[in-house]
Amino acid sequence: MTRSTHTRRFILGAGAAGVFWPSAALPAPAQPRQSEGGIGGTGIVGILTEFGSLIVAGRRVATDDLTKYSDGYGEITASDIAIGDSLTVEAGGPTDRLTARRVHVTHPLVGEITAIANGGRELTILGTTVKLARPNRLVQMGQRVAVSGLWRGNAVEASGLTPARDARDLVSGTVDRAGFATTVSGVRVSGTGIQQLEDEGFGSVVGRYDPNTGLMRSQRAVTARFTGAAGPLKRLAIEGYLEQTRAAPGYRVAGLGHSFARNIDLSPYAQGRTLFLGDYTGLFAAREALGLPEDPAARAQILGAFAR
Repeated sequence: MTRSTHTRRFILGAGAAGVFWPSAALPAPAQPRQSEGGIGGTGIVGILTEFGSLIVAGRRVATDDLTKYSDGYGEITASDIAIGDSLTVEAGGPTDRLTARRVHVTHPLVGEITAIANGGRELTILGTTVKLARPNRLVQMGQRVAVSGLWRGNAVEASGLTPARDARDLVSGTVDRAGFATTVSGVRVSGTGIQQLEDEGFGSVVGRYDPNTGLMRSQRAVTARFTGAAGPLKRLAIEGYLEQTRAAPGYRVAGLGHSFARNIDLSPYAQGRTLFLGDYTGLFAAREALGLPEDPAARAQILGAFAR
């Protein structure tokens, strides 16, 4: 078995050349969560790499007057969206003519920079390590920033920093309710709305983080990454890093909050950044994978070409 190069796309299904995953038929998927829906639109999660249309996670998505824009604090406008933003997009239409109904900036973290290391390329925000590919002018002790990027375990590979537009802190990622504590991608949370967060599901918590206790006191918690804005989900395109999980198939995309179909062998993709594509029927039945480089410019070039 060989590994993919960054310029090759691999079809992960029965009969395809270069198949890395089992060709056996996937099991009948579980029913989708009520808040997520079952059949309909396309859900896209990744970093915005180009405008013109939005290019996110290797998908070209048009916008129109009906497209709604938001972040973890409420409504924003199209002009607030920037290259490098970590987006959750819900789009309707065929895959070659997608139109966004909802564009949500899903910041993994919003909070104060409390430590700086590695020449300004490694930060601590809400007790969490944030890694930057290049220096950023906002890197100053005490500066409040909104972090875009992808979770890699309980650290964030940042794609951008912007000034925080709200005085409250925020964490968005995968919920873990093992033991007595509840965490969102490693950040301990308690307070309003925390009881509704599902173990291994998605959670976004707005509140106040206490660096002395390492606890985020929630003022509001959201449990659904996708809202049904383009109809119930039918397909997913997800850019991210895998992390190990207790449930089969043994891996999930860090911070996503959705599970893969149970009999997929994800181990060849455990170490690197990957774009996964496939159907969503309550579980993510990924059929294609594209390995991505860490260099932002090289990655943007590949994803731009992939979207055309």
